[in-house]
Amino acid sequence: MKQIWLLVGLLIFYFFINPVTHVSAHNGTVEHSTVIDLIGHWNLILAGVLVFVLVMYILQFKKEQDFRKKFSYFFLALLVFYLALGSPLHVLGDHYLFSAHMLEQSLIYIVLPPLLLLSLPNRFAEPIFRLGLKVKIIRFLKKPLIPLLLFNVLFSFYHIPQIFNEVVSNNILHNLAHITLTVTALFMWIPLIPVIEELNRLSEVQKIGYIFGAGILLTPACALIIFSNEPFYTVYAGTPELLDLLPPIDDQQTGGIIMKVIQELVFGTMIGYLFFKWARKERLKDDFPDKSVSGGVNQ
Repeated sequence: MKQIWLLVGLLIFYFFINPVTHVSAHNGTVEHSTVIDLIGHWNLILAGVLVFVLVMYILQFKKEQDFRKKFSYFFLALLVFYLALGSPLHVLGDHYLFSAHMLEQSLIYIVLPPLLLLSLPNRFAEPIFRLGLKVKIIRFLKKPLIPLLLFNVLFSFYHIPQIFNEVVSNNILHNLAHITLTVTALFMWIPLIPVIEELNRLSEVQKIGYIFGAGILLTPACALIIFSNEPFYTVYAGTPELLDLLPPIDDQQTGGIIMKVIQELVFGTMIGYLFFKWARKERLKDDFPDKSVSGGVNQ
């Protein structure tokens, strides 16, 4: 267990202090790379670390209940994490295309959190969250409206052009913003996938409403990006145009569309799952009116 926590800490430290190892258009120097050049930008060190984390997960939790299902979620979570931060997409999004940046964010903030929460074994998750509740660090998660607003407000502020251009131009601020948004995105998903009973405050119907609320709160930021008539994000204005068919304004609008489409796909899948879970409970109540029906916390 201690080894896993050490690896998590090292990953956070790595992404916080890791300097830009290639020439960036954001600091005023443009490297005229081609798409073919970018294909070679695979982070092999990160791949090795994630493989080691996967092996440690297997060794630690292979005897846990529902291990195969949780392992599949964990494997997908690591795969999404690596595609976003260890593949050429990371370089492309940080230094060339806003649309690639939005795809990277969509993977980390929308796709990764539910996979990670679903993969956490009870033996690992319960002590952590109970300790957090005991020392009041995460007690706000008992009020689902707070994590719902926290992520979406921070995400919207982050994409205000003046803030975005300043943050992305500074490597430390950029990594700090990534970490903050990733953590708050995880918090936003906990009311939907609570890992302990104390955080299971919403019924299936309320969770569906929660997801609709999350979609509505994310829409203004996406709409501002999609329907703008001029490019907002000057940090991408001087970058080499890798794709001649994607000028800055089209790149920006494509980024907004990517974020909204992925959000709708993930949220829609979750709504469908919750709806059928709720319908199944209602059928059981009709079949067994004298018995209470309760669902699992994570499932």
